[in-house]
Amino acid sequence: MADADATYDGAIESLRRCCCQWGLKASGRPLGHHQIWARDSMIALLGARFAQDDEIQEALQASLSLLKDHRGPGGAIPNNVDCATQHPNFRAYADGGLWWIVGSTLLAPDPDVTREVLAWYEYQDVDQSGLLSMQEASDWQDLFCTRGKGLYLNCLYVMALRCAAELVRGDEGDRLRRRAELVTDRINAYFWYLGDKDTRRHMSHSFSTVGSPLRDSMGRPREMPKKRYLADERYYLPYLGFRSLGEWFDSFGNILAILAGVADQQQSDIILDFISRYSLDTWPLRSLTPVVRPGDPDWRDYYGSLNAPHQYHNGGVWPFLGGFYVAALVKAGRGEAAALALRRLAELNQCGQFNEWHHGETGAPMGAQDQAWSAGMYLFAWECVKRGRVTLA
Repeated sequence: MADADATYDGAIESLRRCCCQWGLKASGRPLGHHQIWARDSMIALLGARFAQDDEIQEALQASLSLLKDHRGPGGAIPNNVDCATQHPNFRAYADGGLWWIVGSTLLAPDPDVTREVLAWYEYQDVDQSGLLSMQEASDWQDLFCTRGKGLYLNCLYVMALRCAAELVRGDEGDRLRRRAELVTDRINAYFWYLGDKDTRRHMSHSFSTVGSPLRDSMGRPREMPKKRYLADERYYLPYLGFRSLGEWFDSFGNILAILAGVADQQQSDIILDFISRYSLDTWPLRSLTPVVRPGDPDWRDYYGSLNAPHQYHNGGVWPFLGGFYVAALVKAGRGEAAALALRRLAELNQCGQFNEWHHGETGAPMGAQDQAWSAGMYLFAWECVKRGRVTLA
């Protein structure tokens, strides 16, 4: 099995190749993603901030400044900024600002801009439920069907709120902490599936009128989706839409629930046991199970060949997710499992040269090499195992 410490040095070199005058590019090779992406650079920052390397540290600071300077008039942080044209792109808008808050809190706190970004996010609570809503394919899975109220997005919201609360004092900090608790409560009330085949409580947020979960105020029956996949399992559902819900196990969303403190110890153990039982950690970590197939309600023509089953967002293996998985194991008190997962992640990264993603069935490297968040999250996983704790603030 690969040496975890030796892979650390490789991650540093990979990150150096991603550095440019504008910040930390998503990819470090000629064939790749040559923009400064909010989510990629800020996720990479979680581990890259520990690197004793001036070039990397300057690139992280530049990324924070570039994204901040190109925010929209309402406070939205762009999805990415093109290095060649300096043009900001806001299409997959949902999570970049939250990652910017987390990253800036760790490296260059800016309370004023953080307030502005959070104010924009409060407007995304469109039904005043406390939960953020998003358009389809607008978070990190920017070619996938997640929509409505996304699990990953709202767990990240909790994390960003708690980070922001540490920047301010008094009533303002208390308000942010209360909002984080409200979102936590709503996630557990709406997203946590009990394995009971009952989807009614997950759908109540989409009712236009208050009344019985079975009938509306006119006495008409409410149509509820039937649970077909993972019907006997317990886990957080990936998204809640209008009279619809996602059924797959979203690895990132469930892992982030652990790291954001949304999941309690019992829920954390259930989630991690699920991942092991379904062998999602053979190469840490597959993005979801079961994969979405043609004919499923969540299949889309726009998936094309990229999101074929066991590929890309549709069950592909993502090394950066493996870093979050290692951190979740550490937080849950599973130190030996975390050390083993780190060695597996080292082997994966050595095989793919810190590749963007790998095939979910074969483990074959796919996408771009020297992906910043693959390298940065390896450093983060390594630090979590060595320190025996997770540092996210």
